[in-house]
Amino acid sequence: MARVNVFLKDALLDEINEEAKDEGTNRSALIQAALEEYLQAKRKKREEEEKREKMQEASHRIDDLAKELGDWDPVAIIRRFRDTNLKGDR
Repeated sequence: MARVNVFLKDALLDEINEEAKDEGTNRSALIQAALEEYLQAKRKKREEEEKREKMQEASHRIDDLAKELGDWDPVAIIRRFRDTNLKGDR
């Protein structure tokens, strides 16, 4: 395990020490757990943003395709396809 030195405001260090005492742990364990939680939250937020961007891009592609295709009746096409397959199954 690596050892690092960081500078903290005195008030923050006091809060960390108090929280560690209340949790019955030491300062290093508290800071490590807090940083792991922080990094996990940042990763999750980044992944959600990437997912949202991909969904928006897909939505734009669908909109572009709809404009390109113009007016058409998907229900009629589905029914025609279904009816054609049903006749072939008999």
